[in-house]
Amino acid sequence: MFFIEQHFAAPLSLTEICDYAGLSKSTLLRAFTREKGITPYGYLLNVRINKAKKLLEKGVGPMEAALQTGFSDQSHFTNCFSRFMGLSPRMYHDIFLEKYKK
Repeated sequence: MFFIEQHFAAPLSLTEICDYAGLSKSTLLRAFTREKGITPYGYLLNVRINKAKKLLEKGVGPMEAALQTGFSDQSHFTNCFSRFMGLSPRMYHDIFLEKYKK
């Protein structure tokens, strides 16, 4: 987990996480899922979305938030963010823009 949180913006692979943990893929997947209730990739997405939310709340645009949080492109970011949050990154961003205008 700590490795994932430190390297969330990098293009992480399961192999890199396994190498860091010193575990085989199957062992890591079983242990991680048992401990956290989510796959390593799902955990990585959660970390990235939470970091992106903070950026969007500070006024960073969706494209820049996508790049800073390790998403390969804005489309992938928008799809993941919308699935996790129930609204698009632009809508989330605009909510905070309106909040600070008042």
